[in-house]
Amino acid sequence: MSENPGTEKVKALLKKVDDGSFAIPYFQRGFEWTPGMVCDLIESILQDYFAGLLLFWELDQEQAKKEEWDPVWGAKGKKTPTVAILDGQQRLASLYYSINNPAKLFPKRNSFYVFYIDVTKVLNDDKDESISYKYFTTHHQPWDRLIRDKDVWARTGIVPLAVLSAKDPTNSNQDYLDSVEFAIWLDNYIELNKEKLPTGTTSLKVYQVFSSILNYSFVYYPLSSDRDLHDICNIFARVNSKGMKLSTFDLMNAFLYPKDIKLRKDLWDNFDNDILKNIDSGMNEYLLKVISLHKQNYCSAKYLFNLIPGQETTRKDENRQKYQQILVQDSSEFKKLWQNSCNYSEKARKLIMNTGFSDFGAIKRDYVPNSTIIPVLAAILWEFDGDVDDIEFSENLQKWYWSAIFTEDYSGSSDTVMAKDFRDWKEWLESHKTIERINRVTLDYVENIDFKTTKKGSARYNAILCMLALNDAKDFHKGQIVGSAEYSHESINDHHIFPSGVKGLDSSKSKTFSNYKDSIANRTLLLDETNNKISSSSPSEYISKMIKKHGDESKVKSLLQEHFISDNAYEYLRQDDFDNFVIEREKEIREHLKEKLSLQ
Repeated sequence: MSENPGTEKVKALLKKVDDGSFAIPYFQRGFEWTPGMVCDLIESILQDYFAGLLLFWELDQEQAKKEEWDPVWGAKGKKTPTVAILDGQQRLASLYYSINNPAKLFPKRNSFYVFYIDVTKVLNDDKDESISYKYFTTHHQPWDRLIRDKDVWARTGIVPLAVLSAKDPTNSNQDYLDSVEFAIWLDNYIELNKEKLPTGTTSLKVYQVFSSILNYSFVYYPLSSDRDLHDICNIFARVNSKGMKLSTFDLMNAFLYPKDIKLRKDLWDNFDNDILKNIDSGMNEYLLKVISLHKQNYCSAKYLFNLIPGQETTRKDENRQKYQQILVQDSSEFKKLWQNSCNYSEKARKLIMNTGFSDFGAIKRDYVPNSTIIPVLAAILWEFDGDVDDIEFSENLQKWYWSAIFTEDYSGSSDTVMAKDFRDWKEWLESHKTIERINRVTLDYVENIDFKTTKKGSARYNAILCMLALNDAKDFHKGQIVGSAEYSHESINDHHIFPSGVKGLDSSKSKTFSNYKDSIANRTLLLDETNNKISSSSPSEYISKMIKKHGDESKVKSLLQEHFISDNAYEYLRQDDFDNFVIEREKEIREHLKEKLSLQ
């Protein structure tokens, strides 16, 4: 294969995808486009726009037989590949999935997707929103099922793109587009839609709408098989001008591959911890950040590349003098560091998501205040490498964690914050020097936090839910701790105290209801079952029922205190006085936060 650009039609490209000639090297990321991005690509093809250059690498067949390869998403990979796709995987996988309709779930979705073309829109030159999709949660929709609706296609003009890959039911060697049956369908479609179609629309023009997709030509650039793997990985890492931007993890994956480290395939994909993985889509990069903090006290992207085995980097000693150092000697050391990062990140996750003496109470993934705090917490635990119940360490960790959450410094781009906090922790572990963040949150700082406007999704909102779980808050009706293992986490959620649909509130006592009803001042942890019982009841109504159920008002008041509802707030609940209730509850939330921060 000469290293000169060429062109290849979609139909020919998809044939090579289907028969396994094309493959994905392990240093590539997976298929990550969304269904909407698939639609955008095909609409661009219909408009004959430039859809980007494809970059291929011709494979040496002897070497290719020794390696393992991923097929394009949905294809079978039936033989030893001849070409590796370096750039263009997302486009080819999108075309293959939408046209060949494989019996495979769409990536990162629990559904099978079918893509459709609105032929009438295309013929009327309205191509921008001419591609759509439907998803099916239980069963794949094969061609023999889709074709049953061909009369519906004729009436609506909305046809599955799978028609482009289908075969004639009476002749498996003939494409369906060239069959007599499809020719009859074309005439039927025109007859049913003649009032919607441009004057003079013929069967040929309709046929050309379909064939234009298959005949669209991509420009491709081939790299010959005599290029070595290191060269190929460097080229791949620098090809980042089209399509989705490569993440730091993608780039590290490419640079580590020549070092005999299959970061994505072996280390990340085989990391058997779905709970930790699913906390954040960037967890794979967070694990690299943990290693970087441990090895060099910094974790922004430019520092991660210093972790490549054998990579020489410039560092400064305590006198600010520069020197050269290799941080990671070889692939074996890198793999050990990765394993340690996984282990300490899981320890960090357990601290954040459990409700013990030293824990932070995020009983559900959605309640983790800031996932970005996991790498620095993991690195702290790695550096400490001791018993987290050690009193002095635990007290400082508690104050640091809640301070970090309530300053909201971990809610945005936090690499600098993470590195500073970690360095402060190292100094504390070595010489008990003050951790700056702990001193930033003062009594005045806490008094100035407006919890009445703290809404769902914010770090502070989630942190209060965590504090409720740590306070052993009990369900209003069941009377059992909502953060315990007695219930499925899926049945516990954050719900309104004054229900959002409550009727008949006195307007003089609920002037702020519309503004504050969804804030953390009016939310707590309850079982869904209980929330349904009190759904539109006023607090005075459901508290009366609680007293009957629990048999004693003092027990109800005690239970509600665990939800940061003071005696004063309780009285306002009994009076259905929302305005004063949120003021009193905000005061109680502050008192509990002061306790967490040892500010009392």
